Amino acid sequence: MAEQVFDHIGMGTGTARAFDVVETSGSSRAEVLAELTSRIRGMQRRTLGTGLEAPVVPVVDALAPLFPGAGLRPGAVYAVSSAALALMLMSESSRRGDWVAVVGIPDFSADAAEAAGIRLDRLILVPHPGRQLIRAAAALADVMSLVLVGSPGSLAPAEGARLEARLRRTGSILLSLGEWPGSEDQLALSDRQWSGLGSGHGHLAGCIATVTAKGRGGRPRQVRIALPGMSEAPDQIEHITE
Repeated sequence: MAEQVFDHIGMGTGTARAFDVVETSGSSRAEVLAELTSRIRGMQRRTLGTGLEAPVVPVVDALAPLFPGAGLRPGAVYAVSSAALALMLMSESSRRGDWVAVVGIPDFSADAAEAAGIRLDRLILVPHPGRQLIRAAAALADVMSLVLVGSPGSLAPAEGARLEARLRRTGSILLSLGEWPGSEDQLALSDRQWSGLGSGHGHLAGCIATVTAKGRGGRPRQVRIALPGMSEAPDQIEHITE
């Protein structure tokens, strides 16, 4: 039988919902996905019109210059090299009340998400989808504004095409922590500069970094930003390795 867990992870400003789907086989695999779909369909659909009717899904002001229209295009896929950057891309939509989800990242830090401005009471976690990562992401795309997935590894073209078609239909946005063939943009952090250390004393208090967005056939765009939450240890933000 497949192990299924639907739990609540209490944090400072709210509660993240965790639904865990471990590897399954046979009919139980469909049962697990049906249960996941049933639970998420019972939640509130995105509340602020950031679906197909919206020209863009907003991002924090620091990242807005990277994107046409100052936001993410509904129905698109973005490949992101850094967990810290993915959290920043999700934070504005979450702050405005939209649901967001994280799939297939077992060591995802809810503390880091909260530090980046994500509302934990609007966050769904599916840490262990097994080989069902894409199917779980597709189910979540029906009700989430943004879905962040761990690296899909060897992605079958047909499987990726089906998910992209679903995103276009629902207006949800997929952030892939790693490469995604044909993504709208590839986004990466570089040239980090830390502050807060003196001559043998002090603690890391801030980090400035360059964010680069490379689109299909266009010139790379760059902004220089301050990473959020740096009053905490840096691994709270960069908890997931790039």
